[in-house]
Amino acid sequence: MQAIPALAWLPFCLLGLSIAGTGLAAANDERPAFLRHLWLVLLGLATGAGLAAGVLHPVVLASICALLAFAWLASRHGKPAVRVLFTLLTLLLALALAVHAVPGFDNPLLLKDVQLSAASAPYTMYANFDKGVVGVVLLVFFCHRASSLRDFGAALRSQGIVLAALLVAVLGASWAIGFVHPDFKLSPFLPLFAVVNLLFVCVAEEAFFRGVIQGQLARYGNTLAVAVSGLLFGAAHLGGGWQIGVLASLAGVGYGLLYARTRRIEIPIAAHFLLNLAHFIAFTYPRGG
Repeated sequence: MQAIPALAWLPFCLLGLSIAGTGLAAANDERPAFLRHLWLVLLGLATGAGLAAGVLHPVVLASICALLAFAWLASRHGKPAVRVLFTLLTLLLALALAVHAVPGFDNPLLLKDVQLSAASAPYTMYANFDKGVVGVVLLVFFCHRASSLRDFGAALRSQGIVLAALLVAVLGASWAIGFVHPDFKLSPFLPLFAVVNLLFVCVAEEAFFRGVIQGQLARYGNTLAVAVSGLLFGAAHLGGGWQIGVLASLAGVGYGLLYARTRRIEIPIAAHFLLNLAHFIAFTYPRGG
């Protein structure tokens, strides 16, 4: 594990709290305004801490403010044509942030070429502030969210069979094509992987592909929306090889089905995270060596 200064962890802790705070962001007269906007306060604190720690540079303020403005206009403006324009601008800027094409983010390297087991390929992991920001903003302005932990739990239980089938299908297909092999392990890096993967990978990817893309296409039918968001999710992973592109497409369709059935973004996020966690613990990760 790479040595990270203590101060550099603070912006990511605050950003993680901001992501968690999006659950309070729904307009609700019974909640104080401060709670409904707590995510934004925490995002501002995280950005300030990032600037102080040198993880961020002042130029990032422009891209973060632009993403917030585009998303707000896309979801709040009265004219459909304007909403479409700003939705496209939000998608383009979110994509640029997610693939680290926007300057000013000095994301810390957490693990470099670590072999989690003798049979696994080397693994490298970063803490990506830019991708985390994408997750926060898209969650608030585009995603249908559970109204409470009880609501989330009920929705998750209702999809237990679908979720289990998805895990078996994707991991089984991964094994069948030789992409991974059974390799049970409890790595000392498991807690770090779990937190970073959930908050800075799964949230952003599900908010982007399911919350925005599937959500916008749903007006033309759920089947089209699920298929297109799933295939685009697979295409985004083709840089890792055709196998991961195919497997990500299969997983993406499953995540899309869960979102269409529940209308709660937390369900595909949970499915995405559980699949990644099962892969990390029970199979060669990130792939067979």
